[in-house]
Amino acid sequence: MYTKLKDVMIEAAKRAGAELKEYFKTREFKVTQKSMNADLVTEVDKRAQDIIIKILSDKFPKIPIIAEEKKNIEADTAFYVDPLDGTLNFVHGFGMFAVSIGYWEDNIPKIGVVYNPISKELFWAIKGEGAYLNNKKIHVSDISSLRESMLITGWPYDRSYLPKVIKSVEKALNNAQEIRSFGSSALECCYVAEGTFDGYWEWGLSPWDLAAGIVILQEAGAIVTDIEGADFSLSKGDILCATPGLHKELLAIFKVGK
Repeated sequence: MYTKLKDVMIEAAKRAGAELKEYFKTREFKVTQKSMNADLVTEVDKRAQDIIIKILSDKFPKIPIIAEEKKNIEADTAFYVDPLDGTLNFVHGFGMFAVSIGYWEDNIPKIGVVYNPISKELFWAIKGEGAYLNNKKIHVSDISSLRESMLITGWPYDRSYLPKVIKSVEKALNNAQEIRSFGSSALECCYVAEGTFDGYWEWGLSPWDLAAGIVILQEAGAIVTDIEGADFSLSKGDILCATPGLHKELLAIFKVGK
């Protein structure tokens, strides 16, 4: 059953991705501000979401769909859909965005699909079966020292997080080689999973931002917790993931002088 679910999720992600690609860099779409000036939604987000919802609901009508651009109900088993993770990038013509679809069963991440239609990178994983990029198995890097690591983080829409975000960046940058930010949490998770980056952390995220990336990370061998080191929770909205050799060191520097 999980293979069938994964295949349909990939179909939905690619169909939605084709819609996004058609409008990318055209500016032929309406943009609306949500919570603040960097938190945007476009007509294309909504069209892509409609495509995904139709495909998933036609094939699996009994599974609830929790999606960014609609009203949702709580469910222990559901699809989590972000039709355009990285909307600000999309609006500005920066090709670092993705369709993200996760399937959680009884509050356990089972399947993740993340697709960038510009780079054609398709990340996916099924719990217990490994993680893949375009059907090639991927694994986190073997980096075990912050001094040799390249890290990635993100900036929360809720600016009340900024003091601790900036403090965490200062601590990490004093120890690591460099830090990047791409503006798509789903892709940032995936780039840790395939070994480009060695650790990622961020506050203030929504369930659909991370639901797909978590299982991809776990199946690629990453350690995934919240930023306090507790078990990861979709509802809490923060994440710290890293290689097995790096996670404890990264967690420790965030806790020092908190």
